[in-house]
Amino acid sequence: MINVLLAGLLAFCQIAIAAEVTEEGHTHQVNLIELEDADCAQKDGKLIALMNSDAETTFEVWVDRWFMNVQTPDHTKHVLPPGQAPVPLGCSSTRAGDQHWTFYSIKSIKP
Repeated sequence: MINVLLAGLLAFCQIAIAAEVTEEGHTHQVNLIELEDADCAQKDGKLIALMNSDAETTFEVWVDRWFMNVQTPDHTKHVLPPGQAPVPLGCSSTRAGDQHWTFYSIKSIKP
């Protein structure tokens, strides 16, 4: 029963986060991408990175990390100027379990 409640709460939180990000309207310009990486491949994973695909706008991005489907205290800020190489966040799979990242907020900022 508690698993069902936790799953529902998690789904609600992810919907709320998506709604906040969508309100800014920048979800198509800032992406979480998967890259090939030798260290991550040894753990059957991919390197997850942030990428700004807008040629003119700098974005301030806050991301949350989830480890084994539990949100961690990691709430990190990244400033993504145009043309910057993807910013690595970590491997999608670790020796202890899987992890992923979600957007908390994305906003354009003045360079």
